Amino acid sequence: MDSHSFDQTPIQGDELSPDLQAVARSYRAQPVPHPSSAETAQLLHTLLTEAAFQTQEMRDESNDYPWHMLVLARWRVYLLGRWFWMIGAVFLLAGILLARFLTVSDLITLLILLLPLASVLGLAYGLRTLSAGLRAVEASYPANFVQTGMGMGMALLAFDSLLGLAATLGFALASWAPFWNLLLAWLTPLLLLTAISLPLALLRSVRLAALIGGVPWLLLGVLALTEQDGSGVTNVLFSLPQDTFSFSCHLVTILLSLLLLTVLFLSAPKWQRFCAF
Repeated sequence: MDSHSFDQTPIQGDELSPDLQAVARSYRAQPVPHPSSAETAQLLHTLLTEAAFQTQEMRDESNDYPWHMLVLARWRVYLLGRWFWMIGAVFLLAGILLARFLTVSDLITLLILLLPLASVLGLAYGLRTLSAGLRAVEASYPANFVQTGMGMGMALLAFDSLLGLAATLGFALASWAPFWNLLLAWLTPLLLLTAISLPLALLRSVRLAALIGGVPWLLLGVLALTEQDGSGVTNVLFSLPQDTFSFSCHLVTILLSLLLLTVLFLSAPKWQRFCAF
């Protein structure tokens, strides 16, 4: 056996062959990568997301997953904080006070405008606001941000729907508008804009979701309020359905929106890797 030590310095006369020296020089001339902090953070985010996705794939999915998402939605809504509900109450009170100075047609237009807009802005605020409590909830149960975000979106949609039902019942009791006509008028854009904004907020950004789902609807609503006699697009979007064709369009839009929301709800564990957060 050779008695030379492994840490013995090489003899100066031992040189590499010309071919190996050329290979060594080429390796030494290669640039050394120096990733920035942003690139490092993005790489870590991708690796952690893939690891979480693989872990979730290997785990058997429980049959009561929708029920667990509803439980997570309760905590997710609770973690929105008091300011979210206080601002919502202030806007609701302002709407009630403003209703004294508006006509019935303007009140109907305002209701159709504000309910979908409240859903879109609520999603944007809720998904943008992170807290240590949210991470604790996610850590206590094998769920990811998409599942908790989807649960919160469904909870906010339910709150807006209950508020709309109460307002619709009040309008119907006051004989200002037929119950089913007014219900279809605001429920259609509420479900449609939620189905559009929720995946955009999770997969891209909350700003993009608010921009696509909220800004055009706000501009159309303001245009409908300022016009004396609604015509064209605003007349279709912010008026009560009266004929069979209008009823059919509203019902088809509601069914398609519910189908999209159901697919998103049930497939939430599958697309965590594409989430923007």
